[in-house]
Amino acid sequence: MHTTTPVHTTMFRRHPALLAAVEEVSGQRRITVSTHDGQPPLLVDDPRLLAALSVLPPDAFTQAQAFKVWADAGLGDVTEPLWTYCVTAAGLLVTVAAPAGPYRHDAYHQATRAYPFLDMGRAEAFDTDNALMRDYLAADAYPPVYADLPRRQRWPLAKADQVTDPGPGGYRLAEQLALLFDGTFGERRRLDPSDTGTYLQVELIFKAVPSGGARHPTEALVWLRADGMPEGLYHYSVRANALDLLDVQPDPAALADACPALPALMDGPGPLAVVMLASAVERPMWRYRDARSARAVLVDVGHVVQHLAEAGAWLGWTWTDLPGYDGQALADHTGLDAASMPVLAMGVLTR
Repeated sequence: MHTTTPVHTTMFRRHPALLAAVEEVSGQRRITVSTHDGQPPLLVDDPRLLAALSVLPPDAFTQAQAFKVWADAGLGDVTEPLWTYCVTAAGLLVTVAAPAGPYRHDAYHQATRAYPFLDMGRAEAFDTDNALMRDYLAADAYPPVYADLPRRQRWPLAKADQVTDPGPGGYRLAEQLALLFDGTFGERRRLDPSDTGTYLQVELIFKAVPSGGARHPTEALVWLRADGMPEGLYHYSVRANALDLLDVQPDPAALADACPALPALMDGPGPLAVVMLASAVERPMWRYRDARSARAVLVDVGHVVQHLAEAGAWLGWTWTDLPGYDGQALADHTGLDAASMPVLAMGVLTR
């Protein structure tokens, strides 16, 4: 009786956390390839590698299938060295049966985090992080957690958690402003600097909105029209829980010129708050020293916009996004430094 030995064909796929891109490195455009968030990316000078990776089948494939698609793409003369490099040297291609590790469900997130990353679930990471923080503190002081802008007048607000239930007529305007601004930007808790030997921390404050590393870079400037208060540009002071009428007072027409969508929303007699969300970018930059950490700054602004919109809707205000504004013009009109505190979002709250 004759038996046939089954043929086992090994199936491969691109590494699930593979990230390949063309980036500028030391003034030159280079191909960077990475598969692990805790290791520097590979620098590749031969563009045929990108071509080879891009033409592979999207799912599983055999070595023979890879060689065929590479040959069809004009790479037939380098199939053997390409395969050796991708499978053996760089680990860019893995077997389908290979353990996926931490990349099973969050491959894209892991791959785009292609910079030296500390897994704080590992005990030794605290020692490494503490050493980094001590080096940072030795070189530069941590930036202030509060922003204080030159002001003419200060309008204190109640703490949001101390605003009582509304009467038959609803919340008064002062209570609404407290719920909007202290409720979104106000300090809920403060952490003093400490070095316990376990985890080194600088001064931090906590707010209702989440923020990466509790850096809270987003500051609120508000051009406000409300009964009982001077019309003009205010800054919400986190330190004082107050709206500060600023020394710099732009003409409303200048704000309208900087944001073409604004004039149509400024008509009407009701209260109006033109909100400019500026980011004190040095706070997160001091801690997260990588260009990709800019995502945390933008996500921070997004949390604030959503919180203002939902709190405003609960109070009877309508939030309208204001796209297409001129950030440099806003900086010129408000006295902000567009480099250190750029306006990253703008909107209007109306009633």
